[in-house]
Amino acid sequence: MEEVLKVKDLKTYFYVEEGVVKAVDGVSFTLKKGETLGIAGESGSGKTVTSLSILRLIPWPPGKIISGSVELDGTDLLKIPYRDMVNIRGNEISMIFQDPMTSLNPVFTVGDQIIETILIHQKVDKRAAKKRALELLYEVGIPNAEVRFSQYPHEYSGGMRQRAMIAMSLACNPKILIADEPTTALDVTIQAQILELMNKMKEEFNNSIIIITHDLGVIAEMVDNLIIMYAGKIVEYSDVRTIFYHPSHPYTWGLLESIPKLEKREKRLVPITGNPPSLVKIPEGCSFNPRCRYRKDICLREVPPLIEIAPGHSIACHLTGEERKKVRAEVGAHA
Repeated sequence: MEEVLKVKDLKTYFYVEEGVVKAVDGVSFTLKKGETLGIAGESGSGKTVTSLSILRLIPWPPGKIISGSVELDGTDLLKIPYRDMVNIRGNEISMIFQDPMTSLNPVFTVGDQIIETILIHQKVDKRAAKKRALELLYEVGIPNAEVRFSQYPHEYSGGMRQRAMIAMSLACNPKILIADEPTTALDVTIQAQILELMNKMKEEFNNSIIIITHDLGVIAEMVDNLIIMYAGKIVEYSDVRTIFYHPSHPYTWGLLESIPKLEKREKRLVPITGNPPSLVKIPEGCSFNPRCRYRKDICLREVPPLIEIAPGHSIACHLTGEERKKVRAEVGAHA
């Protein structure tokens, strides 16, 4: 499949009073045409900062992209003039932000905000832009689109605001859609509708999606390949089925063990002990070692490299293949 995005050794740091926050520290991945890539992990693992770095939306001060490359169809977005990013954002790469209420401008109608996106990137007049905006509102399931077109964000429900954000993101048929926690704070029925809508839009426009979430249920429903992040680094990467049924990193085991399972109602959930580390003072060696039940002496001294243990399956862990196999046999499936 054709690669549309290639991120290599991306590092984004924030310089604060306490020190240097290594929010993204050497992240590399590729995104293929028509693929849905998931990025999962606890809050503070670097998921959102990775996506904002791709679009060069890191505010300075205090944040700065230190090194790496982000290639869109062979063009490194980190090397082009900053003003040229205006043509990329919303046109080639669009983003659905986590909170649509703070992402939509409260003093402009929803319709005008969608029209603005179209007029900036497309060579059409205002009448054609309005027609396209109404079509988008219909496509994302906004009822009474002609009336809703002239309403303000506060007049929309949470689910409708999220749909409006999706409409705005798809206005120029982007190659890549980045969805940052698209179902956060929505009730379960609306979550299902939003996910169904995103899948429908992907099939219709044949674009690629990066979905960022801590909800592994959303991951199971949506993605083809999955990145697990911890403390600014990728700790495991593979197709979603492999990670759910043959996980190989202790952090992934912990995430999966904390999911309630209907067929194992008598089994207590096993939480991951402790909290994610401060990114100002990351532990020596493996950053997960203070919370890991299987750490060894080497884990306290050396940072494990991300290595491929099977075709398309990579982990960053010092456990040997035999040790991982033994742990999985002890805890059973999904760990």
